[in-house]
Amino acid sequence: MAPAYSRLARCYDAALGLENLGHSRRIFESLVRRYGIPFRTAADVGCGTGLFARYLADRWGVPVFAVDRSPEMLEVARRHCHGPAVRVLEQDIRALGLPWPVDLITANFDVVNHLPDTADLWRTFRRIVANLLPGGHFIFDAITNCRPLGGPAVFTRRLRGPDGGLIQQIHWDPRRQRLLGFVVHSRGGDARSPLVERHVERGFAPALVARALENAGLIIRGVHDALTLRRVHHCPPRIVVVARRPDGATVRAPGAPPSTPRCGWWAAPG
Repeated sequence: MAPAYSRLARCYDAALGLENLGHSRRIFESLVRRYGIPFRTAADVGCGTGLFARYLADRWGVPVFAVDRSPEMLEVARRHCHGPAVRVLEQDIRALGLPWPVDLITANFDVVNHLPDTADLWRTFRRIVANLLPGGHFIFDAITNCRPLGGPAVFTRRLRGPDGGLIQQIHWDPRRQRLLGFVVHSRGGDARSPLVERHVERGFAPALVARALENAGLIIRGVHDALTLRRVHHCPPRIVVVARRPDGATVRAPGAPPSTPRCGWWAAPG
């Protein structure tokens, strides 16, 4: 066994990162146009190898913080993000502390699903608010607990690795609401002696995400099916959320009672 993203970091872009970047860019640009989101500073949390942070800096001409807690992923991110436009920070997003607040925070490709429990989700959203300027936006995706693998309980695929011997397998446990993933690396092409990384994520009920956002002081502007970008009135496998910090919003004290969501998507089943 190897720690999550330790061995995967060096081949992440070829295996997953470049494909995910293209999808994340299309979603982001569509939502920025749809909601008229202006920003002069940004942060990408859970940045991984830094591809999206580099895109924000290059495409939009803004300074960007690229934040992740994996030293191995950040080692790659520093190579992608050389120069003054992107500043790489090693931080746990549950204790996010940017050098200064920004207009926009993004979190792509399951970042919030890596939070192990409800308390971590609420703590993270409070830290997001604390690091956003008034009127700033938070755009993120999340796997829900509604058929997160599209139906089957086990999903398997072969990824492009340096030696062609990379296999990803994901198991969905509906009782515990957990996605348990394994990435199997062949050592030097020898499938008899593999190295295995274990990844654990949680599928969040949309109602829980909505309560955590509003409890933190964020206004939900829109929730979209990540596949079609249509506004959702049900519970798709993956959602993309656009939230905004209103002027003067403050972080709620731990243990404060949640507010009542003012939008319609929290009523999805599960």
